Amino acid sequence: MWQAEPVTRSSAPPRERPAPAAGTAGHRASTPRQRWSRFASRYGWRAYALPLLAVVTVLALVTTTNGSVRAAVDDQVTGGSPAQRAAAPPRAASTAQLKVDTPGSNAVTSAMSSTQLPPGPKYTTTGAGTFRRIPGSSPVIGRGTLFRFDVEVENGIQGVDLAQFASVVMSSLSDHRSWTGTGQLALQRVASGAVDFHVALTSSMTVRRFCGYDLPIETSCFDASHRLVVLNVARWVRGAQVYASDLATYRIYAVNHEVGHALGHNHAHDCLKNGLAPAMMQQTIGSRTASGRICQANPWPYPPGVPDAPGAEQSGDGPDMAFYQRNSG
Repeated sequence: MWQAEPVTRSSAPPRERPAPAAGTAGHRASTPRQRWSRFASRYGWRAYALPLLAVVTVLALVTTTNGSVRAAVDDQVTGGSPAQRAAAPPRAASTAQLKVDTPGSNAVTSAMSSTQLPPGPKYTTTGAGTFRRIPGSSPVIGRGTLFRFDVEVENGIQGVDLAQFASVVMSSLSDHRSWTGTGQLALQRVASGAVDFHVALTSSMTVRRFCGYDLPIETSCFDASHRLVVLNVARWVRGAQVYASDLATYRIYAVNHEVGHALGHNHAHDCLKNGLAPAMMQQTIGSRTASGRICQANPWPYPPGVPDAPGAEQSGDGPDMAFYQRNSG
């Protein structure tokens, strides 16, 4: 047990020394080193012990305070005191099974055909069979031979934002990756007057009138006799399996593909050199080639860095039927 040593004091009363008046020659402040020397000579080893005790005391206070603060933070994060946290569910161990791959009783055990419509909201199956222009026009897009078009909708179609539909058509065709990217042709949307083709949102039953239904799938087409780009509302609302849940990109593809027909392009059936599907491939049906290769979904006729775009094209029903047969299973 540590005990303080008795302090030896002189029995003679201390002499008082008058403090020099401020500003006089006798007033000279002592330096910190001189003051420490006097303090150390007066109190001996205790002069060194006191600062050490002060440091130890401060550290003890900081540790206690931090422990209290940490406990309070832990209570806030974990939701209560240790007693309250005892009733909380334990954390999962690193070896816990987080996913079960065993299918339930309602699981789909067969592969979904790529030609089936993805699930989604309802759409108009039967319209009036007549069309109206959606107001709007644009400046000339691109350079070269000019093709004028308008944007239409079949009367009776419901549940589609027509302003958004027209906007997607225009943003798709205005992009430098679309058909104007070569600098050989130009496009312009007009609100009146003669046009080279119409871009029309069409109900699924009216699509069959223009496109036929030889292949039992919901698809779009270009009807040359009416100069009509027929965009099937069923696909506009639901998309296609090749694009999974990316409906926005599928819509860009649908516009570019069918307008491509209006501009004179035929179907393509092989991947581009970098593995992308050509815009003129029937990606609504699938993207499997004759060699079994699966092309990557691509909505653009001229994707950057692809010198062989828009791809080799084939005319006639034979290649199209073969493509459908290998992609519809």
